[in-house]
Amino acid sequence: MRLVYAVFVVSLVGIISADVFLRTPSVPAKLPQVAQTSAEPRKQAEIKAATPEDPGPTATVISPLKTLTGRQSDSQTPAGPQEPAAGPADTTGDHVEGTALPAPDHFLHRRFTVTNRSDFVFTVPAQVVNPHLRGSFRAFSKATPESSTPEPAEIDLMLMNERQFEDFVSGRSANAAFELDSSSSRTLNYAIPPTLGRPERYHLVFLASRRSSVTVVEADFAVSFQ
Repeated sequence: MRLVYAVFVVSLVGIISADVFLRTPSVPAKLPQVAQTSAEPRKQAEIKAATPEDPGPTATVISPLKTLTGRQSDSQTPAGPQEPAAGPADTTGDHVEGTALPAPDHFLHRRFTVTNRSDFVFTVPAQVVNPHLRGSFRAFSKATPESSTPEPAEIDLMLMNERQFEDFVSGRSANAAFELDSSSSRTLNYAIPPTLGRPERYHLVFLASRRSSVTVVEADFAVSFQ
């Protein structure tokens, strides 16, 4: 009895194992995929020369500067309605009107007597680029009982600035901006050095050549500020 039961169990297990084996699907092994290499080489595009009948496509030249400018213009253009551009700001306060030059100074127009020294002062304003001293003089001796007719007399003429005149009056060695040798008459046109940030005073000095004599001078001088 036990033997029959054992044979039955073995047969049943065999039938179940065969059924499971038959229902299990088989998985095929993965094979490495090999890319197919075309044996034929790629065909290159055929380049044809342009002909009058077939000039080919028209090339468009793009300027990098225009492209960049266009992009900047697009990026800077605000959205929505644009307001009209405002006109230039009023810069009236930024403009400084030039200082009007003064009229010529007719500082000497007279007859005078020179026994030793006579000087006449004029001032050149600041910021004058081209001042000029113009004029003339005539010198003659004073009439005496012995000579009723005046005779020409010589006189010295010097032009000094303030510092030079102070040195001259104090007896120190002094230079003159302009010096004229002894003469009885002369016409003068002298370009005075330009002034900078401050005005400059000048002395027109007449010196008698002979200290013992009396000299009469007729002079007419003016300074202009061009």
